[in-house]
Amino acid sequence: MEITKISSKGQIVIPLKIRNQLKIDEGSILAVDTAKDMVVLKKIDVDLVRQFEEGLADLKARRLRRVA
Repeated sequence: MEITKISSKGQIVIPLKIRNQLKIDEGSILAVDTAKDMVVLKKIDVDLVRQFEEGLADLKARRLRRVA
């Protein structure tokens, strides 16, 4: 377990050991949630986010694409 401190702006530093383990780099996207008394961070696959945004744009434009 690692310990970190929250800044006056609500920011935290994710310790280097954990960032390296999860391959979290500058610009990585994280989902934030709570579970009882915990704050949970989940790394989001940027490619999946891009695919979702493109698919949503296609739906709005009434274009259909086959994914699989």
